[in-house]
Amino acid sequence: MNNKSADVKLRDVAARAGVSVSTASRVLSSSDYPVSSKLREKVLSSAKELHYVPNVFGQLLRSNSTRAIGIIVPSLQNPFYSQVIFGIESAIAGTGYEIRLLSSHRSVDQERNSIMFFHHSRVMALLIASVDSKPDTLQRYMDAGGHVALLEAEFSLNNAITAISDSYGAGRMAAKHLVEYGHKKIAFLSTPITRKYRQQVLAGITDELKENGIPFSDNDIFTSESETESQTGQYEFEAGKQLVRKMDFSKLKYTAIIAINDLTAYGVIQALNQEGISVPRDISVISMDNLIYSEMISPPLTTVEMPSNNLGYTACRMLIANMESKNNSVSAMEFRYPCVLKLRSSTRDISGK
Repeated sequence: MNNKSADVKLRDVAARAGVSVSTASRVLSSSDYPVSSKLREKVLSSAKELHYVPNVFGQLLRSNSTRAIGIIVPSLQNPFYSQVIFGIESAIAGTGYEIRLLSSHRSVDQERNSIMFFHHSRVMALLIASVDSKPDTLQRYMDAGGHVALLEAEFSLNNAITAISDSYGAGRMAAKHLVEYGHKKIAFLSTPITRKYRQQVLAGITDELKENGIPFSDNDIFTSESETESQTGQYEFEAGKQLVRKMDFSKLKYTAIIAINDLTAYGVIQALNQEGISVPRDISVISMDNLIYSEMISPPLTTVEMPSNNLGYTACRMLIANMESKNNSVSAMEFRYPCVLKLRSSTRDISGK
């Protein structure tokens, strides 16, 4: 799409077609006001040639004809996103806005279709945990006047709100905890390290272990081969089990595992138990998320809390404030939340101190 389309105004289309602005508006808004077929064709052709994108969202804000906010997440089965949505719901309470929620099912194509669905449905604002590596579809949405808050995105987007957690710090925190507990042989188990969030977690782990003189190489990293929404909706859980089965514990003398998230850790712990390996007696397990179930499993999971609820709440409040502001533009506004270690029973101190 031509990025200059956002600069094309209705008056430009009218001038090119040789009609009045009011006539061009009637044609492009599908008004019932009678316009000859010849003029209609001239206006539509001019709009197409100029790559004109009507600002339907601005019209809706002025007319107050809808108060909808769209949400797109990769999965509705992952409790992390449920916690994000809960934060958004808390932010919306009492504001008069309503939520419309869609899942992309970890599919880039589905995500893009969902964005365009909201566009055509005249949903004026969007909170999205994107799986896309390119901002093109969201940029088109914003060119039409939409407002966007990105949650842990792979890209930056001008005039969008960006909410991220300190994933690098989370990786360092998990590794530091294990080092303080005396662990020197540590494995990292993850879904494909193609996402910025996972890359930052791994970078944090690597830097922390290196600074403490703990050997850690590519041989200590075990990753899933692909990432797709499973039939059961338990992709991360199944990935954790499969990754444990890749490890030869008769040769690999690991004393600790860092899992990319809690759901993966649940699968790791189950698979270890099935192999007759006790957590944390034989091996410690730590992860990142702090889902509501993590203190309910056995053993209760030590994890680094990612601020899912606060991310959703703050991003939504900022999005609403931006929409209702007279100066309703932002410039790559970003906020980052720190992480907190939640110490439970799945890690064991072997330092002998």
